[in-house]
Amino acid sequence: MNLERLLKENLVKKQKPDFNQITQQVLRAEKDVQTAQATIKTDKTWAITIAYHSMIRAGRALMYSKGYLPTAKFTHKTIVEFTKDALGQELDTLVIRFERLRKRRHEFIYESKNHVTDEEANAAIDTANKITAEVKRLIKAANPQAELF
Repeated sequence: MNLERLLKENLVKKQKPDFNQITQQVLRAEKDVQTAQATIKTDKTWAITIAYHSMIRAGRALMYSKGYLPTAKFTHKTIVEFTKDALGQELDTLVIRFERLRKRRHEFIYESKNHVTDEEANAAIDTANKITAEVKRLIKAANPQAELF
């Protein structure tokens, strides 16, 4: 992980892990995935946006658990990069999807691009579920004594 660069560029700062905050982020990430699934029938674009935000929450929880907090500068991109480094090469495909969804969300929010297929929406929800599950596993493994989720 290139924490040195993230710290030097003021993209993250150190903080003491707050397991209540971490738990709240993970629980909300899980709820967001459920909401994305429910929304897919009425608005696939919002569904992938919600799924993406689930991944952001999971990534944030992962950062918090390792004692870091993203700053206001390039927050989403920083969370994606941190998550990629923390999850490792074997889960690179998930993080590539996470990065694509970051761009899709940007297009939808800022440029009003609105076309999403059923396949893309379902893949976004699947990715959000997998990233959240892996983040939970990593947090629990690193903090076996903590009361979490």
